[in-house]
Amino acid sequence: MRDTLLTFILLAGMTMTGCVFAACTQPADPAMPSGDSASGADMLKAKKAVEAYVADMEKYLSCGINNSEAKRADAEMKSIADRYNQELRTYKAKS
Repeated sequence: MRDTLLTFILLAGMTMTGCVFAACTQPADPAMPSGDSASGADMLKAKKAVEAYVADMEKYLSCGINNSEAKRADAEMKSIADRYNQELRTYKAKS
């Protein structure tokens, strides 16, 4: 009985660990419209997509990934936000 219980606990732990790591995947980059040709609705949609991406990326960073991967992901997240801000400035300049 003790061996059965230990086996069950071990398998349950492995299953739960797999679920944690399965949820720990880097999110895909959001679509980014060109500020030159985008409409206001396009820019608002992009803003919401970037905000969701940043939130998902922050969850990803808290998953316990290694330090070099975390630095790369953080830099990528900042790059996406900077790209959106540049397209937003371009959009506002044409208005």
